[in-house]
Amino acid sequence: MTTAGAAPSGRTRSGTRTERFVICGENLLTLRIVEALRRQRGDGTEIVVVVADRRGRYVDRIEAAPGVRVVEGGPAGDDDRTLLAAGVRGATAVALVDREDVTNIHRALRVQEIDPSVRLVVRLFNTRLGARIEGILPTATVLSVSETAAPSFVAQAIGRTTRQHVRLAGRTFVVAGRREVDDGTVLCGLAANSQTGAAGGPRLLPDEDTDPADYVLALAVSRAQVTDQLHRPRTERVRNLLDRVVVRVRGTLTRRLARATLALFLLFVAGTVAFATAGGYSLGDAIYLAVLDSAGAAQPDTSASVAVRVIQAFVTVVGIAIIPLVTAVVVESAVSARTVGGPVRRMPRRDHVVVVGLGNVGLRIVTTLRERGVPVVGVEREEDTAGAAAAARAGVPVVLGDATRERVLREAGAEEARALVAVTSDDATNLQAALTARSVQRAVRVVLRLRDDDLAARVERSMDAISRSVSYVAAPVFAAALRDGQVLATIPVGRRILLMAEVTVGRASLMTGLPVAVLTEAGQVRVVGVFRGAGPEAVLEMPPRPRRALKVGDRLVVVATRGGLGTVLERCSARSVVALPGHPEHA
Repeated sequence: MTTAGAAPSGRTRSGTRTERFVICGENLLTLRIVEALRRQRGDGTEIVVVVADRRGRYVDRIEAAPGVRVVEGGPAGDDDRTLLAAGVRGATAVALVDREDVTNIHRALRVQEIDPSVRLVVRLFNTRLGARIEGILPTATVLSVSETAAPSFVAQAIGRTTRQHVRLAGRTFVVAGRREVDDGTVLCGLAANSQTGAAGGPRLLPDEDTDPADYVLALAVSRAQVTDQLHRPRTERVRNLLDRVVVRVRGTLTRRLARATLALFLLFVAGTVAFATAGGYSLGDAIYLAVLDSAGAAQPDTSASVAVRVIQAFVTVVGIAIIPLVTAVVVESAVSARTVGGPVRRMPRRDHVVVVGLGNVGLRIVTTLRERGVPVVGVEREEDTAGAAAAARAGVPVVLGDATRERVLREAGAEEARALVAVTSDDATNLQAALTARSVQRAVRVVLRLRDDDLAARVERSMDAISRSVSYVAAPVFAAALRDGQVLATIPVGRRILLMAEVTVGRASLMTGLPVAVLTEAGQVRVVGVFRGAGPEAVLEMPPRPRRALKVGDRLVVVATRGGLGTVLERCSARSVVALPGHPEHA
């Protein structure tokens, strides 16, 4: 292990300037960022990781990666001598990824004092604070791990029937099935189910000429196109509206309330039929008498026939018994769940999502689901946690208790839920909660947060669940930000992730003068737009003309895999010399 005091590297034997990335913080995200940087053309790249203690959980795995130097910085790990030894002065970029926001801000200010021009990537949970921090740190990109990862969990929980929207330069992109959008709005295909990719899932970014995609990125050119009713026949829109009404009505009904209501309705029908047949009343009079008698408002009539009086007495007595039952069940359904703080909130009972664990990630998931209009219930072990209180303030019902217990999940409505998302900080708790949910409802969709990749793959195969690692989803975004790429959105496709990013053509890039089509690579990269010009005067050409030559300063909007984004960043970098397929003169 290399400790503080090792000299930073400068140039390779070929004369190309070595990229040096400094990462401060020792956790799983750090390891994933290192792996992502190594995948993105790792040769000639130096990675320095600053840790507080060399005995940390992930230090051995971090140091085992080729080209990685570990610097131990003592208990705080943020003194100026440690940062200088790590080579922050003159570094390509510095990532500050400790779990504590204050620690990352403190280090960012220290690095800025050492080298005001170095690019910073700062991990912060508080995004509102992040917007202000960017004002005092002009070279900083502030990213939230939970905000980056939450859309992936949400997309898997609600399925592909709910669209994902991405906004850029005043335009809205929609991720949807090809049949849901007009062909004229499609920018690129994202995945094809007709062929299988290397990872066993759908083929990503297929060649549209030979394998049209089933899942696409489209441009929403008007406000109407942003809604879920885009390009659908009127009959389908009406049907979908009725479906939503039915779902909302069903969501208010517990099983006991539904049974009591059904009993009252059957009593009304039986009374109507009896009055019309045995009593000889017209249909209108029979309905009138049945309604009054079911409500307990019968008027005694001794002159009526024996049959009519028997029917009237029976309907009245049974109605008086059922109505208080309906009232009691309604009150019970309104207060059955223990909620945190504020007024009692109505608990959804059907077609909702149960989110177990209201930490940073869980809180982002429940708020995102609520913003998308999806009913959601949170489950948290302790009442005094910040996440539980924040979810309650946002209007999300929170059930308190151990999610590994069947009673707690039933209280959260897992029997009729559309999905369960378990995102506590403990893999064992998440797995146990998922197994308990399956015992409550065998068909429930399960999305798990699992850190161990091997465990995640085996769980997916054995119990037909979907697993996600927060760091696995977020690391490519941080790595791209370190390499001059600004990630605009993550698009989950099965267990894999596509990245929508902005990449700038550097002054010494070999891309200058070449057509945009050179960067397109089936299965890896699609260029969907080019910003020409700078600042507010920049014009977004979308889609770009394939033969349009690239210029220095052009900002490319690309959709790519992790490896594909790394290739684009390398080719557009001002520091790289990379051979291009089909262009040997640039080798």
